[in-house]
Amino acid sequence: MGRLIKNHWARLIILTAAAYQVGSAIEGFIWPKIFWDFMTKNLNGAVKPIPVLQILNLLMGLLGLAWEWPLKYFAGTLPHRSIEFRLILYPLSALLSMLLYQGTDPAIYYLVGIGVYFWAYSEGEPSKYSLDFTFSKSVCELIPATTDPSQSSHSYLEVGMSPPASTTLINEDIHVETTFATDDSEDVPVNKKTSFNGRLIQYFHTSKNISNSSIQDTSSKRKSESESNGQSSNDNDSNSKRRKKAISTTVLNLPQRITRSRSASSSPASFASPSPSPATEPSTPGRSRARRQPSSRKSTPASSSVSLLRDTIPPNLTLLLVGVNPGIMTGATGYVYAHPSNLYWKLLHWSGITAIRHPPSDTYRLPELYNIGNTNIVERPTRDASMLSKAEMDAGVPVLEEKVAKQQPEAVCLVGKSIWEAVWRVRKGRAIRKEEFRYGWQDESENMGRSERWNGAPVFVATTTSGLAAGMSMAEKQAVWNELGKWVNSRRAAKKNNLPE
Repeated sequence: MGRLIKNHWARLIILTAAAYQVGSAIEGFIWPKIFWDFMTKNLNGAVKPIPVLQILNLLMGLLGLAWEWPLKYFAGTLPHRSIEFRLILYPLSALLSMLLYQGTDPAIYYLVGIGVYFWAYSEGEPSKYSLDFTFSKSVCELIPATTDPSQSSHSYLEVGMSPPASTTLINEDIHVETTFATDDSEDVPVNKKTSFNGRLIQYFHTSKNISNSSIQDTSSKRKSESESNGQSSNDNDSNSKRRKKAISTTVLNLPQRITRSRSASSSPASFASPSPSPATEPSTPGRSRARRQPSSRKSTPASSSVSLLRDTIPPNLTLLLVGVNPGIMTGATGYVYAHPSNLYWKLLHWSGITAIRHPPSDTYRLPELYNIGNTNIVERPTRDASMLSKAEMDAGVPVLEEKVAKQQPEAVCLVGKSIWEAVWRVRKGRAIRKEEFRYGWQDESENMGRSERWNGAPVFVATTTSGLAAGMSMAEKQAVWNELGKWVNSRRAAKKNNLPE
């Protein structure tokens, strides 16, 4: 990358900070409040009755925008070229913006930009945009065969490119010296290390495009000349090969900025193969790889037929928690609600159902610790519940009813609205209406697992614990679960004191 790109980074960061500072100042006129007013209460005079602090922030923000854009009147001036000036100006802007209550963000951006500028300042700046190559005219001269002979091939080397194949080589040896220009006769000395040398476009890269037709024409000319010269041309060809190798070695050591297209076209395979057909162009494999990448990312299974999760339904549970179906991570680990984004274990703890926030690995300890168990209405793991069909959900309702009737828990909690909707569809033969649905305890007539000898388990409909569900706020979810936790704790207290229901 290099030092020049650091200046570009810093410039973009400072432009962002200045724009934020202008916005903070404008907001400060509407809401005149300063950050330090919360602590010292001694800067009220800076905002009332005259908004001095807001005005200063507005001016400094506009100055930063004009300085880094840059404005026509500032471009090329000595302060505009100097990093030292920026290291003085921008800390002041950061301080002023930090005093505003709304200006914390621009202050942070200013500090980051100052750090990047100081990074570039500590490493120094090259004195010219392109390297100055001194060629000894008595030794070599590079002249493009298809252009004006007065044009030197410096231009190719200055932009970090190797000379094209159309370059005619004259004389035997080549000596390249890379120097930084230092003119002692300048009237006004410029600090090359700490300035931009009068230009802020040093990070732009320009290159000259060389047409393939000109290269082919010149190569054919050189071939005809070599055939006419006979043996002497063969000697010259061998010498020219050595000279080409010397030039390419020198150019490769120069700093270059090679784009993906240039690196692909300059690869050894492109030189070794003939002109590619449209079906074998270098860009085609890149596009095919780009098409194949999404398929490789989608290789993560959205569902799985294998699940390591097992039901925990011993007889006479205080509470049976019923989920929709295992997630991918739950199916792979065998622990309920194993994904870190799921709120299940947090809500159990917050509602008082569990004494601590257990990890998913404690799934099979819940019956012995709290007399609560887990099961699901569908056993097939999927990435989320939306991947299950209504038919699949409805098919799980009779299985769930059978589990409840067999193990007879005191209450059943359906973790998610969609489970109760499936139960309603199976029982009523239609979808539940909006006014018929409610979270919390359902009517006694809706008890699950009812039989001739048992009245069934009361049903509590709780909110989903999925981290993807954003229909309810956290406070609303917690309120529903707190109602369930209150009942669980009352049942524990009743059992402890041997009180009737």
